[in-house]
Amino acid sequence: MNIVFFDDDCLICNGAVRLLIRLDQADQLHFAALKSETAQRKLANKALQSIDSVIYLREDEAFIYSEAVIEILLDLGFNVRFLKVVPTTIRDSLYKLVARNRHHFTRQACPLPTAAMRKKMLD
Repeated sequence: MNIVFFDDDCLICNGAVRLLIRLDQADQLHFAALKSETAQRKLANKALQSIDSVIYLREDEAFIYSEAVIEILLDLGFNVRFLKVVPTTIRDSLYKLVARNRHHFTRQACPLPTAAMRKKMLD
């Protein structure tokens, strides 16, 4: 099972999840909040539990930061392999800059989840 762990308090993250659900035509992704019981169970590695970022768990392999985004998009059929040419330190620095400031970008409340979202949420 492929699981995308995300910050459910973040509007940008929630928007990204909504987009991924629409793009997931093969129904291969599931989603869980970073603070969920599923995250506690599946991310047994304590180092992963302390990461405040998207984590993509594909089978038993975990991806974080920009690598998680790239792997999710690749699994959805997007040809973004060229992004791996950019050094991880540069990609992750840009990712972390947005992540650090993600709560400042928007001031609205999260919309209620759709039926499609609830179906794909693990808890």
